[in-house]
Amino acid sequence: MTFRRGSPPPANGSDPFWGTFIELLLGMRGWWSALCEELHLTPSQGLALRRLDPERPLAMSTLAEALACDASNVTGIVDKLETRGLIARRGADHDRRVKTLVVTERGRALRDRLIARLLEPPPAVCALSAEVKAVLTAALRAVLDDRARVPATGGAPEPRRPARAARG
Repeated sequence: MTFRRGSPPPANGSDPFWGTFIELLLGMRGWWSALCEELHLTPSQGLALRRLDPERPLAMSTLAEALACDASNVTGIVDKLETRGLIARRGADHDRRVKTLVVTERGRALRDRLIARLLEPPPAVCALSAEVKAVLTAALRAVLDDRARVPATGGAPEPRRPARAARG
């Protein structure tokens, strides 16, 4: 198993698949940042725009949960997307205190470009044989299916976000 950029060595008995998978995931951050930069988005804005469904408004609190961040951080992300005319805030029909986010036509076009670029496999993936892709797809699908069956509170603990400092 290869670990780069000062990564700690794997613990004894570690799973080589999992270590390699983590290395891949963490290595994709730069790719995601570059993809978003092409579209003049920050990585957080790209994640938010990808998560928003142009067909259904989404409450800001739900977006915060999906992005695993504080509501105040989502407000900043939403402010910038709204300033660019990519999304609009609306009051929810059932409760005017709840703000929902709606993707505009301009936002839909950019979101479509983002998703199209996201789905373009990099050269290393294109170079894999159909058999290797099938095996990897089956393995990852099994992990995703298992994760969908296990409640969020079960299994390994979720990473904790740092607590916000108390204001005094």
